[in-house]
Amino acid sequence: MTLEPEVEHEAIAAGEEVLKPHDPETERSIRRQMDKMYRRDRWMAIALVIVLLIVLPYVYIALWDSMPGTTTKVVLAAAGAVLLIYNVASMLALVGNYRRDKDFIYRRDIAHLRELRVARRAAKGRS
Repeated sequence: MTLEPEVEHEAIAAGEEVLKPHDPETERSIRRQMDKMYRRDRWMAIALVIVLLIVLPYVYIALWDSMPGTTTKVVLAAAGAVLLIYNVASMLALVGNYRRDKDFIYRRDIAHLRELRVARRAAKGRS
């Protein structure tokens, strides 16, 4: 999709306003949106860990009768525990990085979203 020069300029201006806001109200609006995006990402990480906590025991129980011996069951349980520990640790690290670098991560996302919204609105107006 190629944009007309005035639409492209308007879209870029919308993104630049997010990166370098000129008034406190715009900055507050951007901060609220960044906080909302961070909360959504944090809840998604929590949901993925909860799903993993549900799926791992289910798989272990479903495979219980088909496992040949006690050693296999112990190895599978240990592998599941390691998988769970590493996934929980990685989600905690991910959420921590998101919190620490919130401005760097989400401000650019918001700028791109606003650029896209302006470009789509302009394209819709042309059709």
